[in-house]
Amino acid sequence: MVMNNYLAAWESHFTKNRPFLLSFSFRLTGSFSEAEDMVQEAFLACAGTDPATVSHHRSWLTKVCANKSLDLLKSAAKKRETYPGTWLPDAVPDVFQYWGNIEEGISPDKKLLNEETFTTGALIMIQKLTPEERVIWIMSDVLDYSFQEIGELLKKSEEACKKTAQRARLAFNNLRRNNLYSEESMNVIRKFYALASAGDAEGLEAMFAPDAEMWSDGGGKVSVSSMKILTDVKRMAKFIAGIWTAPFMNTPNVKQEYAAVNRMNGQVISRLTSEGVWVLETVSSIEVVDGKITRIYAQRNPDKLNALFIPHS
Repeated sequence: MVMNNYLAAWESHFTKNRPFLLSFSFRLTGSFSEAEDMVQEAFLACAGTDPATVSHHRSWLTKVCANKSLDLLKSAAKKRETYPGTWLPDAVPDVFQYWGNIEEGISPDKKLLNEETFTTGALIMIQKLTPEERVIWIMSDVLDYSFQEIGELLKKSEEACKKTAQRARLAFNNLRRNNLYSEESMNVIRKFYALASAGDAEGLEAMFAPDAEMWSDGGGKVSVSSMKILTDVKRMAKFIAGIWTAPFMNTPNVKQEYAAVNRMNGQVISRLTSEGVWVLETVSSIEVVDGKITRIYAQRNPDKLNALFIPHS
């Protein structure tokens, strides 16, 4: 009875902080469904604590979520090992706003870091870190927890936590590409897909950076490129031109929209089902550097895309 009463008492605090906890957990795992599992585990862990004894509820919930995440992250890592094809983090159109807004009053540098750690490239980098490295870096650099607090949570020394955060920080800084959403970059992407719709493979090739890559995640459920990651710009150009001139892409049952995805410029392709419902077919986040396409991350796994439409309380 006491435990049930505590959960009921935590309900309002949990509901208020749920978008924040989801954003924290999503950064750790790159998966919306796994992030939800972590947050739910954190809520259930509230059963043994009276919220009246907690002075800072968000901070307390974040620490519980971090602690619960460690075991779940290890389990998620094993799933990655057997994942069919190329794994990509979930592509979440920003219009869905599952994460809530960035807090007011934070410094411009912290706001930029907050935004950048949602990008697809950053989420891929984070997956290369160990569970402890992820938790330490995000809690220290993104959420401003002290190394003393993190050390107490993980039962590690402050110095060890500092060194871990430094390694992760270096890895992140090495991939910074200034790829957040901008109208200038979106104009480049619109031109790119206009050429694709016209079947202009040569024009597409000219718009790629020499070291451009194309990643596609079908989850073993839908077709993607036969190569894990395409790196030949000529082949990429022909591949994209072929898709965009295919008959199924030019019917009223398919629509293309340009939108912010994972805080980056992106494109959303939807398909009208026989039941008259529009569903996500492909959600891409796209890096543009100096007017050239450098990375296309195409999320096509229907399980991941469908998870975005599950009602959330």
